[in-house]
Parts: sequence; structure tokens; C-alpha cells
Amino acid sequence: MLDPVQLFAFEDHVDQRTVRADTLVVTLGSFSDAGAAQRIINTHLIDTLPSHLLGHFDTDQLLDYRAQRPMIDFDHDHFQNYQRPEIRLHRVEDSDGRSFLLLSGPEPSLQWERMAASVEYLIDKFDITHTYLLSSVPSPTPHTRNPYVAYYAGDPQALTKRQPIPGVFRFSASFTALLAVRLHEAGRAITGLSAHIPHYVAEGEYPQAALALLTELGEASGLKVPTRELAVASGIVRAQLGVQFEADEDAMAKLHGLEEQFDAWMNQAALPSPEDLPDAEELGAEIEDYLRTLDQE
Repeated sequence: MLDPVQLFAFEDHVDQRTVRADTLVVTLGSFSDAGAAQRIINTHLIDTLPSHLLGHFDTDQLLDYRAQRPMIDFDHDHFQNYQRPEIRLHRVEDSDGRSFLLLSGPEPSLQWERMAASVEYLIDKFDITHTYLLSSVPSPTPHTRNPYVAYYAGDPQALTKRQPIPGVFRFSASFTALLAVRLHEAGRAITGLSAHIPHYVAEGEYPQAALALLTELGEASGLKVPTRELAVASGIVRAQLGVQFEADEDAMAKLHGLEEQFDAWMNQAALPSPEDLPDAEELGAEIEDYLRTLDQE
């Protein structure tokens, strides 16, 4: 493996000795950025909170430009406005002045192991104690319900909130999936948050996905991130979708079907899983304790 340290370059103005944070938030692209949740989160955090760029990764080493072609404009007789893809690391301060790092950009196409090792190097360098991976996926859910945010972790027993995806799935890996595995193997704490959003809005902007992810991130990490603007934008999009669906009886019938399916699934998900239920010995011990209190009374 090539040296992972050389994959990341600091900006000239950055004094590396002064940068410290306990939390890393990762919004690198994956199979799809459903509802543009990651892009909305990146823009929202940088625009609403104090931040500065620490550095960037060498995208020429990491990206397959033919697979992820950057955008460029052709103006009558010349090219302009080439959008160079960048994987950046920002230092951001939340509403209470607490620092955290934001790693954003397109998903690496190449050198995944080296990239993962480089992220681990930065985690050690800045004393990061917990990494959060944010993503969104299309799902058969209705826009009239808040997005379900599934939790995963390197060590599921460490999760303070149990919201898993029921079932076992095997599919093509993403870089963030590999990153989760490698960081856990290295003894680093990681938590993944994945918002499930309506499949019929996955190609457009769906600020409710970003709102749900940042809300859950705040609960899990303690970061204070303003979400008022996202809440307003979410209300507007929901109202617009409501108007469109009300004008189409077939669409409304399908929406009601999604609502019933989603509500039934949520009710089932709210039930305790078998591993959360006490076993016979635990039940016996609790009954004995209860009987002792009766004797004492």
C-alpha cells in the first residue's frame, strides 16, 4: 500500500497543532445520495455554522473520472466552469462552540484501503473519539411520515438507540461500508445513520431527509446544529407533494397503501426483539426480588 499519510494535504494556513475535535461526521457519497441529503447537509453546515477548510484528499489518486464525470460548461465557442471534484475536510463549530470535523465529497473509486487508512490517520491526529457516517436510501415509505433513520455500528452493543434494519442483506459494498469495517477493526467507535426516504423523491431534493439525519446526529453525538431552515424547507416540500398527490386519485390510493404498510412496519419495529427480552433466569431473579419486597412489607 502507498503511504496513506501522503494522500491528504493540509491547507497552507492551517496550524495542525491547534486542531482538535472529538467527533468526525462523514457524508461521502455512496451508491446514491437519495434526496440529495448529504449535499443538503454539507451546504447547511458550512453556511449556518462557523467553519474553515483544513485540507483535501488527492482526488486524482482516488477518482475514476470516466465513471464519475465532472461537470463543465460549453459557452458558444469555449469551455468554462469546470467543477473539479474534491474530497474535503472542514473544521466546524456547533451552536455551543464545540468543534467537530466534516468529511465530504464524492465516493472514492480507487484505493479504498489507502483512503480508509488515511482517515484513520486523521482520526488519531485530531483525537477523534467517535465517527458518524450519514447517508440516505430510497425506500417504500410515504412523504407523509417522518423518515425512518436506521442505526448501525461497528459494535452494535454500543448503540444507545436500537433502530436496526430487520433482516440480513448481501450487496455490493460502498467505501463508507468498508470504512466502518476498518475503523471498527482498529478499535475506533463508529455509528452509521441511514435515512429511508420515499423512493419517488429520491432523484430530487428532499430536505426532510437531511433534517432527520441531523436531528438523530444531535441526539446521538450531543452536537447542537440549527435545523429551523431545514424544517421550513421540509414543510414546503411536503405541502407541494400533497398538492400533487391530491390531484391524482390513483397516486392517493398508492400513498394510502404506503402509509398503511409503513405504520404496520413501525408498530412491529416498536416491539422488543428476542435478544432484548429477559431469559428464564433473569425472569426468575426478578420474580424472587419482587416476592422479597412483599415479605418485607
